[in-house]
Amino acid sequence: MTTAYFVRHAHSPWVANREAERPLSARGREAAERVADLFDDRPLDAVVTSPYARARQTVEPIAERRDLDVVEVAGFRERRLADGPVETVGETFESAVRTVWDDWSVALPGGESNGAAQQRAVAALDGVVEEYADGSVAIGTHGQLLTLLLNHYDERFDEAYWREELTTPDVYEARFEDGELRGVERLYEPP
Repeated sequence: MTTAYFVRHAHSPWVANREAERPLSARGREAAERVADLFDDRPLDAVVTSPYARARQTVEPIAERRDLDVVEVAGFRERRLADGPVETVGETFESAVRTVWDDWSVALPGGESNGAAQQRAVAALDGVVEEYADGSVAIGTHGQLLTLLLNHYDERFDEAYWREELTTPDVYEARFEDGELRGVERLYEPP
């Protein structure tokens, strides 16, 4: 059995056209320490993350407490809605999100469809589960991508779940056996 702990990044202020570089806010850094507290009594073999700064900064305290390296896995980066601000393609953030969730094959110009993002995330997870078979790994990632990834295994993780249930940060424990999800449990409770 392999245990994957999905860690959605903590609060990061929006900065247009700086998706990969956006750091955590002061509030986000405090939350990242609370997330690390969840791992104090859990076995952990590795920490992997999206290459985006906010995801990496959220899992770094976990790795530091365990003296583990943080390994970047590009497949866990957030889904790109469009090439640049969605307003340049005649959308708002809300309308763009609605468009891609309504039809999983639709990709805005320069963006990625839900279907493509889900396939990328599942492939990244398959690699991690294979590499850390019978181990446990924390995975720093993003809200929409995490929802799409979990949706592959359980359809209750949908747009409504992303909008109404997922918090910033958030942590889910997922157990995999023979490549199949055997259970998923939310671990993080916002203060």
